[in-house]
Amino acid sequence: MRLIRSIVILTVAVTLAGPTLAQQKPKPGGTGAVMYRCLDARGKAYYYSDKLTPECYQAEEMNRQGRVVKRHETVRPEQAQKTAASSTAGQKNAAERQRRDRALMATYTSENEIDLARDRSLVIPAQAVKMAEKRLEKANAQLFDLKTQANRLAGQQKAIPPHLLEEIDAKQKEVSVLEAESLQRKTYAESVRARYDADKLRFRELQLAGN
Repeated sequence: MRLIRSIVILTVAVTLAGPTLAQQKPKPGGTGAVMYRCLDARGKAYYYSDKLTPECYQAEEMNRQGRVVKRHETVRPEQAQKTAASSTAGQKNAAERQRRDRALMATYTSENEIDLARDRSLVIPAQAVKMAEKRLEKANAQLFDLKTQANRLAGQQKAIPPHLLEEIDAKQKEVSVLEAESLQRKTYAESVRARYDADKLRFRELQLAGN
């Protein structure tokens, strides 16, 4: 009789507990209990799925009742590639900087040595600048003479010979070429000087860091 009574009590308890268990919310991530809502850049839903995929870079995790329980943001493939490329470039730049620093410290023992090396390296570029300036000065003088002749004839109301006009045009073109050449040689000399100045500054920084 007691056995029958116990079975009846257990059956009633299970029956009463059934609805309570059924009403419990499933844990997020449980099978069939989660839905992901993908959002665009404006926060508007455009896709629903039961799995969080890389294509869904911004998503809201919802339970069975449609409530948002968690938000997810994943890295886009192209963004990941850019980040990786930037990291690799940064590592290469750092390695190159270290190599140059070692070479700099191994080459010079003082800032004075850097100044002497700069002056030696500037000898040839400085000579090239002077030669270009002389050629330009000569061409400008010749162009001035040709224009003076043309102006004299024009002042006398005489026709300017075609060959004189051709010479003026050719000399103007020559002057333009020489001006460009002179500028190029000056720019190169300035770049040499700037490179040694930068090396001297870096040498000073490395020495201070080593002390």
